[in-house]
Amino acid sequence: MPHKLKKHATKKRAKKTVSLSKFRKLVVPRPDVLHGYLRHDEINLYLEYLQNRYSFVTVHTLGQSYERRALKAIEIDWNSEKNMDRIERHRTRRTYMDKTGTAPPPPPPSTNRVQSTFHSRNMIFIEGGTHAREWITIAVALNCIYQLTEKHIRNYELLRKLRFIIVPVTNPDGYEYTFTKNRRWRKNRRPISHTRHIGTDCNRNYDFHWEDGPSKVTRNTYKGVKPFSEPETRAIRNILQKNKQHLLFFLSLHSYAECIMYPWAYCKELPETWQKLEKLALTGRNAIKAYNGRHYRVGSIAILSKRRISGSIVDYAFGVIQVPLALVMELPSHTLGFQPPAESISPIGHESWLGIREMCKVAYDLVPPCLYPAETLLSNTATTKDQTAQLQRANMKITKQHPTSTIDKQPFYDAALPLINNDVLKNTQVPVKC
Repeated sequence: MPHKLKKHATKKRAKKTVSLSKFRKLVVPRPDVLHGYLRHDEINLYLEYLQNRYSFVTVHTLGQSYERRALKAIEIDWNSEKNMDRIERHRTRRTYMDKTGTAPPPPPPSTNRVQSTFHSRNMIFIEGGTHAREWITIAVALNCIYQLTEKHIRNYELLRKLRFIIVPVTNPDGYEYTFTKNRRWRKNRRPISHTRHIGTDCNRNYDFHWEDGPSKVTRNTYKGVKPFSEPETRAIRNILQKNKQHLLFFLSLHSYAECIMYPWAYCKELPETWQKLEKLALTGRNAIKAYNGRHYRVGSIAILSKRRISGSIVDYAFGVIQVPLALVMELPSHTLGFQPPAESISPIGHESWLGIREMCKVAYDLVPPCLYPAETLLSNTATTKDQTAQLQRANMKITKQHPTSTIDKQPFYDAALPLINNDVLKNTQVPVKC
């Protein structure tokens, strides 16, 4: 009898050991993102760690570099369906336990959540590491990710209004090359056809005035054989195109000129909305200056840099994707170079985040999210099912006529006015404010 009990206990311990070993395989360690420069694999490990831990985080693989490294982006969306379901389950469970003292029954296997009918520009896109040697841009991008995920409670008001897509390493091949071979390397690592040279400047490879000006294959600023010749720029182009109707603010991180700049880069002329862009840049500058006294210069890219840059990502985002707000943030500093020492990473990351956070808040106010004007009308003027159906048909017709642009520039009620009786609109205001 004791022999049987001993055998049974041994089997039980074996099962427990197996289950624990399976659990350990699921645990993803957390790299230290605040006080050192992570390698590309460690960065991807950190993104995986966040995705496993938080229901409002999703990691996307945008493509692969020439050397087959994954180019990943992290999406932080507090209002995602997955996170809202989790919050609702937690709230229901807490309420039920407060009343009964027992756990609630499990929810039905599938519930059809009513999707929001609102269309808005509420997405912030941040990219870093376009130039391989600018390690501090990747550290700052990771600091932004850290603040929006691990410190999400203190940034709840920001997350409640805005979605974020952050690409911390746009040029993974070049970044890894700077660790192993040449710390001053700037370009990617794809060989140039019919030459012995390697690498293209990813910030000269976008299809916006790409053809302007010469570009020598021997230069650090070589623009490539054609627009989007590089897998990295094609990957960024695809995600921008996919989210173009929702993008509110595009921010490209570079170093080390200590300035916040807006388009254009290809010429010294200013865009029509330059005053709005300058106001946004000044917001970031003032926030950083108030924090530690560091002074950032503000102006257009071509004027501040004293050169014309063709095929840049910011010009492409602003001119082709038509993101309302697009800036370049050149991080500190002249004395520290592209790769500041480890003790400077956290201070620079923190001060940069304060400026970026304030710019995101102001961006939301400068270009407020726009409802589909049809929804505004339906909620304010349509009183019958027939009128609602008529407005929906008119909305579909206009959407087909303008498939790639938001309708916020043309108030929907101008098109829908003949469909609505005068007595419905009498003494009724229809605010379509965009």
